[in-house]
Amino acid sequence: MKKLFFASLILTFFSASIILFQMSSCKKTEAQQTSTPTIYPIEGLWIGTYTIDGKPTKGSQYYSFVLKPDGTMIQDGKDANQQALSIGTWKLTGTNFSCNFKSIYGVSGVGVIENATATWDNTGELTSGVWSNPSPGTGSGTFTMKRVN
Repeated sequence: MKKLFFASLILTFFSASIILFQMSSCKKTEAQQTSTPTIYPIEGLWIGTYTIDGKPTKGSQYYSFVLKPDGTMIQDGKDANQQALSIGTWKLTGTNFSCNFKSIYGVSGVGVIENATATWDNTGELTSGVWSNPSPGTGSGTFTMKRVN
């Protein structure tokens, strides 16, 4: 009888230990998932809007970047619902993002050059964005974007 009692006591203790271990493991996993913020790389698809300084009545227009790991990029935008596509290069120094690209299709004409700068945040935002057309161009404005995953 003593052997049966000790065997059931050991089995009960072992079962309780496994249950407590599993419960504490689940709590750690849940806590880790809620406390770890998502960190986004600069490479990828960014979508947002831009404005034109000299044409405030146009409001915000569609603007996007595809930033490739090799430092090249594709810019896609709309002006009065007409698409404009450009190709170019980008770089990131700390949180300072910069790029330049040349139009290959669109309303503004083939060959138009544009430069842009912004502040990158690894939570998935490009803020304080400014774009401009270098001389002989005259356009300028602002933009903001969020990374799409």
